[in-house]
Amino acid sequence: MDDLDLEMLDASDIDSDFWESDKEDDDDRVVDKKTSRSKRQIVAGIDFGTTYSGFAYSFKHDWTKIIVNQYHGGEYLTYKAPTTLLLNPDQSFCKFGFEAEKEYAALAEDDRHHNHYFFRRFKLILKPELTKRVNKETCCVDENGKKCNAMTIFACCINYLVESLLENVNKKITGKLEMKDIDFIITVPAIWDETAKMFMVEAVKKSSIQTDQMRIVLESEAASVYCQYMDLREDIVTKDPFKERIGKTGFKFMVIDLGGGTADISVHERASNKSLKQVIMPTGISWGGTKVDDAYWQFFCDLLGEGKMKQFKDECMEDYLDFFRKFEVQKRQGPSETSDNIYIRIPIALSDILEDKIPEAISSSKYKDEVVFDKRTSKLKIRFSSFENFFKETCEQIRSHLLKLWNENDLVKVKTALLVGGFSECYIIRNMIRELMDEKQIHLVLPNDPGLAVLKGAVYMGHVPKAVSTRISTYSYGIQNWPRFDPEKHPVEKKIIVDNQERCRDVFVKFLNKGDKITHEKKKSFILEVLKPDEEKLECSVFMSHDEDPKFIDDDGVFKAGSLDIFLPKDDKPIDIEVTVTILDKGIRIEAIELGTFKEFIEEFDMLSVQI
Repeated sequence: MDDLDLEMLDASDIDSDFWESDKEDDDDRVVDKKTSRSKRQIVAGIDFGTTYSGFAYSFKHDWTKIIVNQYHGGEYLTYKAPTTLLLNPDQSFCKFGFEAEKEYAALAEDDRHHNHYFFRRFKLILKPELTKRVNKETCCVDENGKKCNAMTIFACCINYLVESLLENVNKKITGKLEMKDIDFIITVPAIWDETAKMFMVEAVKKSSIQTDQMRIVLESEAASVYCQYMDLREDIVTKDPFKERIGKTGFKFMVIDLGGGTADISVHERASNKSLKQVIMPTGISWGGTKVDDAYWQFFCDLLGEGKMKQFKDECMEDYLDFFRKFEVQKRQGPSETSDNIYIRIPIALSDILEDKIPEAISSSKYKDEVVFDKRTSKLKIRFSSFENFFKETCEQIRSHLLKLWNENDLVKVKTALLVGGFSECYIIRNMIRELMDEKQIHLVLPNDPGLAVLKGAVYMGHVPKAVSTRISTYSYGIQNWPRFDPEKHPVEKKIIVDNQERCRDVFVKFLNKGDKITHEKKKSFILEVLKPDEEKLECSVFMSHDEDPKFIDDDGVFKAGSLDIFLPKDDKPIDIEVTVTILDKGIRIEAIELGTFKEFIEEFDMLSVQI
């Protein structure tokens, strides 16, 4: 029996408390900055980024003191490692981060790298697209064109970070801490759709993390919470007026989170219970630091020849990776006080490939009037104004998106913006944002450690799980209904006869609108009448849509999120069923009670297999 033989008895039976509520629930409804709400000894945050990843943690008894891991990459000491993975020929884990880059470079030097799998910046495969959504069969392509299951890749990386975390913690304590003693908070971009988020959940589950000890949070929310709580640290002193305003009920502020792969923007409001509420649906674009890297690479392809640059990458991997590490440092620098120029050292390996004919290559390129090569120092000299061109398109895209956001939303009361994320540390992008905020008369706040705001905020969110109390629904949710046919509002092709009555099939009955504000795990309940009680089983399904007002479950953009099988008693009497739907952080739960026998049915499912 399908889920279409149902009729909703009375809309008044629907629980109206699903939406945003200002009522005080429990003793922890009001967010308490002083007391950790974690039930475990440690909360760990994992920031799995496009270009860099890392972890941080704090102990429950001293939860505001966050410990951030450090990574050594030759002359570089960083708080995050490159999101780079090396797999053995049998696709088992080999190395991660700087170690993966070093090992792969060594293999390439001996021409033994061809059967290994080397992945960089693969997180971008989860970015939203209109024509493609991730699932358990999605594959990633490595640097040499070989394919591997994406779930395997993500799970290997997360498992490495988890094991490194456990090792790091146990070096600092007396005794031994086990996995069961840790809560894990995993951050994801705000613009990811539900399938991408559930993909991450599934990858985390394949590590040693149990479902009940992990939580997925938005990067922009984690950054907001960090900026709200960072003054709890005794060694952090700030006189910024933002710290005073954020404590006031009704205060609204924007979070601009610039990462390697995405630029996420969200707006939060301080609620009366000291938590944060989403004001608008989080938004963003797939423009971040990697786009600048692409422009930088294209510049050298145009300057020195695409074939030579590809040969440099293929044959001199260690030099190639170091080449981009040095650019990462230069991206953060502003113009010099003593010179208008930027100097870029050409690696010896690249010079050898070009057979010391770099001046000739430059003179025949379109940049011949902008670039000067000093053979003595093996450095290119370009004007800082030309260097800014690497950022030009990315700056334009982010600026355009922010302006569109203001034009399409009522943000007149938003007078403060927080700038966070690793890409925000780049001088040129930060300067562009500052100029735009000045135009809009917005106070721009640059918090301490903007590149670690997401990571540290994730740890805070584990200790204060209700720090963000209200979110905006990105979908419309509903169930299927067969009401009595009304020729004035129902199309004739939907008419069907059931028990000698004309009914309209496949009607989408919303219980949550796209754009509605919802709180943590609030439930929606309603009563359904089974139209064919002689059947053995009823399938009760939840449907989702990108549209605000879908009419039928087979409309374009409507998809089935999941369903619950309800086995019906053998009875000729009318059968009523009470159904409760709960929207969870990790999926949807449907609970049903057959009101004749009071038999219960429960099903919980995620979005990973849903074609959103």
